[in-house]
Amino acid sequence: MKVKLKFLQVVYSMKEWFNLSRRSICAGLLIGCAGFAYSMTGGIVGAILFCFGLFGVLYGKWALYTGYAGSYAWREAKDWGRLFYILLGNLVGVLAMAAILAVSSDATIAKANEVVSKIIADRTSSEWWQLIIRGVGTGFIMEIAVRYGREAKYMTLLLGVPVFIFCGLPHCVADIFYYGVDWFTQGGSPTSYLVPWAAAIVGNLIGCNIPRLLTVK
Repeated sequence: MKVKLKFLQVVYSMKEWFNLSRRSICAGLLIGCAGFAYSMTGGIVGAILFCFGLFGVLYGKWALYTGYAGSYAWREAKDWGRLFYILLGNLVGVLAMAAILAVSSDATIAKANEVVSKIIADRTSSEWWQLIIRGVGTGFIMEIAVRYGREAKYMTLLLGVPVFIFCGLPHCVADIFYYGVDWFTQGGSPTSYLVPWAAAIVGNLIGCNIPRLLTVK
């Protein structure tokens, strides 16, 4: 009986992690689509089109790093494991969309790189501590946008996304799309993205938890 119970627990755990993989990769694909749209248009139009990614994640109940970073209680090691796993799934999905852009027409690639190159230059020229601080802003905005978006208060999403984009705040999942495009189309060095990306991850995590910490009852 104990062996059977343990087997069922293992099966349930595998199913849970499989579902988390599926949901996190789908979220990454949606953010990749949003990044693709923004890189092709830029400006206010691109920022509004980027909202497609967040709305898609919200409606599909997919697992996005900045949608979950403020949701866990952080009392158990598995909480950190789940969040790291979500980030990896997001990474896979976003890079898949970056790869799709990389095999597009030369005109499409050239147009996208006009926007992407500016973002890459900003991230790689900033100090790590600056990106952490700016990343806190992104995390705070995204937590508010997602929290109230789940309550069907969608203006927080529609306005929150353009706010963090126009403020030049790093989003660790969206930035992976831009890093991927630069890597696949311009031969950029992945190692040059590691510090900016890590700083954005930390900053986003802190920012996502500010609303929760300030509203503890």
